[in-house]
Order: sequence, then C-alpha cells, then structure tokens
Amino acid sequence: MVEEPRTDHVIVVGAGIAGTTAAFRLCRAGRRVTLLEREEHVGGRMSAREVRVGDALYRVDRGASWLSHNYASMIGLLDDAGLTGRMLPCSDELGVLRAGRVHRLSLVRSSGLLRTGLLGWRAKFRAVNLLRDLAAARRRLRWEDMSRAAELDRENAREYALRRLDRELLDYLVEPLCGSQFLAPAEEVAAVGALCVMWGTFGAASFTFDGGTGRLPEYLLDTPVMRSPGTRVELRAQVTEVRREGDEAVVVWERDGEVRTERARACVVAVPARAAARIVTGLDRDQRGHLAGVRYTSDVHVTFGLSLPPVETALGVAVPRREHPDLCIVLYEHNLGPGRAPTGRGLVTLIFRHHWNATRMAADDDTVIVDARAALGQVMPDLAAHIDSYREMAVVQRWENAVIARPAGGYRDLAAFTASLDGDSPVQLAGDYFSYSTTNAALATGERAARRVLGLPPTAAAADVAL
Repeated sequence: MVEEPRTDHVIVVGAGIAGTTAAFRLCRAGRRVTLLEREEHVGGRMSAREVRVGDALYRVDRGASWLSHNYASMIGLLDDAGLTGRMLPCSDELGVLRAGRVHRLSLVRSSGLLRTGLLGWRAKFRAVNLLRDLAAARRRLRWEDMSRAAELDRENAREYALRRLDRELLDYLVEPLCGSQFLAPAEEVAAVGALCVMWGTFGAASFTFDGGTGRLPEYLLDTPVMRSPGTRVELRAQVTEVRREGDEAVVVWERDGEVRTERARACVVAVPARAAARIVTGLDRDQRGHLAGVRYTSDVHVTFGLSLPPVETALGVAVPRREHPDLCIVLYEHNLGPGRAPTGRGLVTLIFRHHWNATRMAADDDTVIVDARAALGQVMPDLAAHIDSYREMAVVQRWENAVIARPAGGYRDLAAFTASLDGDSPVQLAGDYFSYSTTNAALATGERAARRVLGLPPTAAAADVAL
C-alpha cells in the first residue's frame, strides 16, 4: 500500500544523533515527521546499554563517550531543546602514557602543552608550528562539511608531523590523537583530520549527561515537540529504498515481513555512508562509488565494571603506538560523569586500533576479553592487576563501521562529492561522512539537511564560524 503524501510530512531514515537532530528541527518548524530506525533502540553510535550486576547498575556507552564545549552546534541544539540543564561537568584532563608514566594534559588550557613533562623543549618549540597551522586552517574547517579543507589535503598526518613538527611530537601527540579519534595510525589519516582533532579537542571544558553521552538522542525524542501527535517513531524498520519522484520522496521499508511504501514531501537519509549508497537509488555512479568507498575503521572494545575505581583523574589515557602497537586509549568512564557507574565503583574501557579489531570481529567475547587484558598488562600492569582484583563484569561491543579514517586525498574526494549533490532535492543526506566522526559533526549535518528541506539558508554559525 502506498500512502498519500502530505505537504508537511517528512521522513527521516536513521535515529542516530544526525537523524534525531534533523527530526527535532523539522518538528520544531511544524512538520509532521516519521522517524525510521532499523534497531530496537535509538541513538546508533550515540547510545548506551545497561548492565546490572547484583545491586549495581552500569550504563555503558556503545560508541561516543566524550563531549566538549567546543561543540557549538550541540550547545545550540541543547539550548533550543531546553536541555542545557541536563549538561554536567566531567574531567578535563587527558593522559598520555610515556615509558610507564601518565602525563596529564588539560583540555581547557593549551598552555599546559608547554609545561608538561611529556615533551622535551625542542618538541615544545616546534609545537609553535602546529599552533600556527591550526590558526591558518581554521577558516576552512566546518563541522557540517569538511570539503572546504580540500585545499589543505596534501599529506598524511605522519608526513605532516615529520615535515612541520618533529618525531617526538609525532610519537606522543599526533599519533596518540589519531589512534584515539580514528583508531588508526598517523600514516593512514590525512593531516587535515589530525588538525580537526586538535582543534575540536583542546581549548574548552568537557561535559556529559547523567548516564552518559548516549542519553542525548533519548532526551531529544522526549521533548514536548517530539511527543506531538504528528510524530511517529518506528523501530525495527528496515529501509530498503529511498527515491525521488518529482518533488516528493518515496521510502520503502519493512518490518516482520510486511513491506510498506510511504510518500512524503521530503526525506532525510541519516545512515552510514555505505548504507546510504545501497538505499538511495537516485545517486549517480560517482556519488554511489564515493559513499561505498568511505573508509570506516572497525571497533571491538571491552568495558570492565569494577567494585572499586582505580586512582586516576584523567578521563582517559592515550597509549602511543611507540608504547603499544594495538591499545590506543584507556577510558576511565567513571571520570566522564555520573550515572555510568554506581557511586564508589569504576568503569574502564579499553579501545584498540582497527588492525587489532579487525582480527577479533568474529572472535567470541571471552577471547576478546583475555586478549584485551593481556595487552593492558604489557603497558599498564598496575591497572591490569586492579581490574583482576575488582572486576564485576566485562562487556564486549563491536562496530563494523565505527569511525571514519579519511586518508590523505580523502578531503579532495569529499569536496567533489558534496559539489555534485542537489541542495534542493527532496532527498537530503546527513551523516558524519561529510565531516569526521564526532557526535557534533553528525548533529550539524542533520541540522543542515533539515534546513535544506525547510528551504532555509545556511545558518550564520554554519556560514561564518569555524570549529
């Protein structure tokens, strides 16, 4: 059965942060919205699961774990949704491991880079080049679309660091940041990506929500405007086709063997790049090829619930590849805000580079846990022993397509792709593949897609404000 279109009806495919943001903006503008999500929960990579151990309830983020006041689009969304009261402070320190010692850097005060014992004076002197390059790149960095950075896309992060910085800065700053953000070594990441991470991470305080970052999509769907009679949320809805027919969008989806076809004034497709390539039939060969070729790194990470938290003030400790080839960051999630672990308990997550993850994607949980614990013991034996002594639970989570690790040249490819899209089409795309894999970037692309559906010009923030 094909439903008759409504002039104010918009379908949003995907209930991750990009899709829920687009749905909220469209509802707020008075549109009737149908939100289709293939999973049994909303949020996608910005969601959480609950694990109960006796009387202890742990809330474990499935993907995104950290938020920053640098995220201007997210701050604006929270303000408009009446959710700023949900924001809670958390640790503003990032540790970096070197020769068994954790050196803590302030995410708020960039001057801490000059005082840290992590780097020698020569490296600190060369870091001035990094600050200059960040300032020069600023005008070309946009959360909702990084295609303007194409002119900066000439080399990978390793080549850039050795040319403009030095080996010490590569090993103990650039490489750890590439691993922590992209789950990939510096030679597999464009230098532009490394600059994006530096600019998005440092210079502002961190924040969270009670229970973790995964609460935001839930909070958005619980706002009064999203609970209006004109809003539908369909879970376990597998979308198989989105196409344009004249000035309308047609969406085919199924659930429990029943196929449904709906027409709408427009559709926002907010799913990972490869999924968009499969379901949006109006894409040309080059557009489909670009989306299918977007490189996502895989993620297999382990979270331990502990009856006693380890002594650490940082939100996480980055592990340089020089220290360990596989383990890239240890997150102290109980330092990331309340609600993740019960009072007096700890929550620690081990995250690995994608080469390690790829070989364990199909491994059983027990094998992954043993391998993860062994890797930690090689570089942080005290923490490994603490986990052995106080472990209450261990959870393994897997993402086949976790984060985008765009290589050198990838931003030039992105520019060609975005230039080929029709900004007036009733089918609009949203997702982190327009930028890089952060919650704020995905959110900003959802807002841009909603504005295009509404026929609105780019916001001042999108037009004039850099990262």
